[in-house]
Amino acid sequence: MAKKMSLVDTLNDLRARELAVIVQYMGHHYVMTGADAAALAGEFKEVAITEMKHAEALAERIDYLGGVPVTKPAAIKSGATSVTDAATVNLASEEEAIALYTQAVAQAAQAGDITTRKLLEDILGDEEDHADTFRTMLGK
Repeated sequence: MAKKMSLVDTLNDLRARELAVIVQYMGHHYVMTGADAAALAGEFKEVAITEMKHAEALAERIDYLGGVPVTKPAAIKSGATSVTDAATVNLASEEEAIALYTQAVAQAAQAGDITTRKLLEDILGDEEDHADTFRTMLGK
C-alpha cells in the first residue's frame, strides 16, 4: 500500500509542476513561428507569469507549514515550435493540473486547512482559465 502524502509533500509536487510549466510556457513564447505566432506568443508569456506567482505562493505556504519548498522542476515538456503544437502540449499540462489541484483541494479540506484549501482553489481557477486559453488557441 502506498504511503499517504502529507499536505506539504502535495504542495511541493504542485510547486515542482509549476516550475516546469514556467520553463515550458516561456520556452514556447521564445520559439513560436508561423502566421499566428506574433499574436499569440504573448499569451504563453502571460500564462507563464501567472504560473510563477503560483510557484511563489506555494513556496510561501510550504514554508509556513514547516516544509522546505522544492527548487527542482518536474519534467519539462518541450520541442513544440508551432502555436498548435505548443497549445496542444500546454492544454494537456493544464488539464493534468486541474485534476491534481482538485485532489489537493480535497486533501486540504480533509486536513481542515482552510487557508491552504483557499489558496489551492484560487490556483485551480487560474488553471481552468489557462486551459480555456489553450483550447481557444486550438479553436475548441
